Amino acid sequence: MLKRLPVALVLGLMLSACSAGPPPAPPAPPPFDPVGTYDFTIAAEGMEFGGVMVISGSAEEGYTGSVDTDMGGAGITNIVVEGQTVTFSIPEADADVQIVFDGDSFTGGMAGAMGGGDFFGTKRKGD
Repeated sequence: MLKRLPVALVLGLMLSACSAGPPPAPPAPPPFDPVGTYDFTIAAEGMEFGGVMVISGSAEEGYTGSVDTDMGGAGITNIVVEGQTVTFSIPEADADVQIVFDGDSFTGGMAGAMGGGDFFGTKRKGD
């Protein structure tokens, strides 16, 4: 009888542990944070040019940013983050941009008064 007691005790503990229900769900990943400096390329109407985009701020306080190219600089406004998708406006170019992030890279497009184009880039290392 004494030999069966430890086995019965272990089986009892295992059964009680299993009957507690499924384990809790893992915590949700943190929301995407677009803050950083990005090298980007715009391909439109047979032209391609690059630049630098900077996004700063926070989800709580709001995001601000700018884009700089060889053609000049401009502010970006109305930055909205939904999942991995970021949308914003470039008022000086009368353009709206939507990009989707995959890790440190993004792809997307822009549309505005001067037409549309592809917008893609990569976050700078260490930023």
